[in-house]
Order: sequence, then C-alpha cells, then structure tokens
Amino acid sequence: MTECRIGQALSAIKGFAQAKSGSKSGPTDEHGKPSRREARREAIMTAATQIFVEKGYGATSLNDVVRLSGGSLSTLYDMFTNKAGLFRAIVTHRCELMTGVFENPDVHSRPVAEALHDLGVRFLSVLIADDTVTVMRSVIAEAIQFPELAQVFYEAGPSQGRVRIAGYLEEQARRGILTLDAPEEAAMDFCQLIVRDAQMNAMMGLPYPKTPEAIERHVSRAVACFLRAYGTASQQSPAPAA
Repeated sequence: MTECRIGQALSAIKGFAQAKSGSKSGPTDEHGKPSRREARREAIMTAATQIFVEKGYGATSLNDVVRLSGGSLSTLYDMFTNKAGLFRAIVTHRCELMTGVFENPDVHSRPVAEALHDLGVRFLSVLIADDTVTVMRSVIAEAIQFPELAQVFYEAGPSQGRVRIAGYLEEQARRGILTLDAPEEAAMDFCQLIVRDAQMNAMMGLPYPKTPEAIERHVSRAVACFLRAYGTASQQSPAPAA
C-alpha cells in the first residue's frame, strides 16, 4: 500500500531527527520540561506517525490517533484543525530539524562555505535516504486521490526549507560575504545544486551518491559552484571536503 509508505518514511525521518542535536523545542515549565500542552502535542504527533506507518494516510482516522495518544478529539482539532493539519505539523517539524544547522548560534560566525557545506550534506543525506525517496514516490502516487497531501507536504517541507535558507543567505549578503539581489532565488539555486539529479536518480533506481565520501564530494562541488555565482572574491573557493 502506497499510503503505508508515507507513514514508514515519516517514522524513519523521525528517527533521523531525534539523532540530531540543537533542534527546536517547545514551551517548557519551570523545571525545563515540556509544558503540558506541548507534551500533549508531541504525544499526538508521535501517535499519528505510528498510525500512518500502520494504516497509511488515507486509512488513518483522527479517532485512531486519539485512542493511541490519549486525550480528546477536541484537543486534537484545537491543535491541528484536521488530518491534513496534523500531517503538516509532522512534516514541518522534520523540516525544522533538517535545517537545524541554522539553530546553532555559531553558524553565523562560521565561514559561509563551511556552513553551506554542513547544510548541504545534511540536506542531501535526508533527501536520498531510502525512506525519504519512498515518501516522495508515495506523495506523487497519491496526489490525485489526496490532493491536499502533496500541497501540505510541499508547503511544510521544501517550501519552508527554502525560506530558512533564504534568510541565512540574505544575512550573509548584508554582511558583504555574498552578492545577491533575490535571496529566495538564490536559495532555490542552492537547493537545485545540492539535489541536481541525485534524488531523481534515487527515485528511479539509477546510480546516485550513496556513501558519505560520495555525498561529501557531491556537496563540495555544489557549494563551490554556488559561491562562484554568489560569493565575493574571498569566498570563491571550494568548500572543505571535511
């Protein structure tokens, strides 16, 4: 079932996200623990992810989610509005963790080539992961039956990711490190250079950079190309292979 593949991919991305440090956290109480509302929100999202794995998006009901997570249906509606809103929240959270390099306060003082390289490696590694490829195939396959699914996935995932990248690039331009007039277009160029044909090849079962070394080389070339287009003279050198 293609619907089940969506849940499986979300579960895998969740595991990846939990392994990363520096992620955003919700409101906490005086002891530094998640607030009651935030804990309830996390429980609902965890339960929803599990049920998407078991049943798929189309077959999952919000009653299923409430039975597993506890609480009430009214609380779920208050937090997420509907099933599409719940799916959006899950994808948004994963996107925030994928671009978590920007949450590190040191990122703004690091050489731009290093920051972009780290972002590119994380970005590409997630995009070509088996389960991410599966969710992309599934979203494409189910777009006609569930038109909101593709829209929600795009708005909460790729679109928001580019917004965060654009914000970082705009800041670097203000500092005189990059030269660009349209941060959003520059962010799109960066993403295209990182992805290139790697994700499409992965989706079609064709060769693509799989090993850490191949990913490093792929990203280094992409960052060097980006800096040749947008960097000042001092920045137009290849990103470190790290």
